[in-house]
Amino acid sequence: MESAQLDQSGSKQLNVLNCPHCNAPIDYSLGETLFTCKYCGYTFSMIKEGEYKEIAPGKHFMLVSSYNETEMREVSRDWMRKGILKAGDLAEKSKITKMELKFVPIWIVNVSANTSYHGKKKIVEVERRTRSSSRSRGAPIREEVRKERWVDKSGDFSDVVDWKILATKGMSLPLEKIKLSVAGKVPFKIENVSHGAKLINGDVNEELAKEKTESGIRNYHQDLASKEVDQLLSINTNVQVGEAQLLTIPFWFIQYKYKNKLYPIIFNGSSGEVVEGDAPMGKYDILVIAGIITAIIVIVIVAIALWPT
Repeated sequence: MESAQLDQSGSKQLNVLNCPHCNAPIDYSLGETLFTCKYCGYTFSMIKEGEYKEIAPGKHFMLVSSYNETEMREVSRDWMRKGILKAGDLAEKSKITKMELKFVPIWIVNVSANTSYHGKKKIVEVERRTRSSSRSRGAPIREEVRKERWVDKSGDFSDVVDWKILATKGMSLPLEKIKLSVAGKVPFKIENVSHGAKLINGDVNEELAKEKTESGIRNYHQDLASKEVDQLLSINTNVQVGEAQLLTIPFWFIQYKYKNKLYPIIFNGSSGEVVEGDAPMGKYDILVIAGIITAIIVIVIVAIALWPT
């Protein structure tokens, strides 16, 4: 099923395997375990050498790319023209140097969690007092006395969410920024993968995705509870991990050059929304920001100087 080659150290390093369904070759890097055949669309995870587990068609869905390369170029130019703090001639003076459409696998795991917590919250109270001046005929002196006390605080909250886990650890995507039109998903079919696009392999199988989901929502609830109290004394989170589905999503990875410097943009190929993008600022924008920062510093210095002692 697999072919192998020796690296410079002489150790065995797999780089090609054959699809268990159609026997077509699948290129992959060492450590990848999740694959979709670009010829027949068969999706499977490799448990160990020679042993595979099918990702059933009813568990694998996709979002279809809504843009071809020409349309995405225009979407990119439109993004360059809009928004604040971008160079005014960005759309006209930049040159797109690279465009890649990649279909990336993301696990969508249904999970519910219930958390109860107990802690202490600090209450700060300010008491205003007036006392006589030590000088004769002096004006009364007004004082503010800060008092702190701690009170117990308990609470509980719950969540039922579809947790997103990127199925490939070698790729960086800000999942929290990605709006998924899950209502528009369709069963995965290889013919819906745009011509010339790359199908990305994964290295996170379903079991690992569920483990990451449980860990992720526990940490999320820990953060929520910590924001409610100043000292978190105890927390108890019950997690129920449900079904997982594999959702393959198209992303356009674009690189452009402006004044001899390269900048990246990532677009959701299904919705056309920007996932992440870098853009240079115009010189006037830089001056405005510098002016605002200077004004804030001056205000703070003046406020400190005039603060009563």
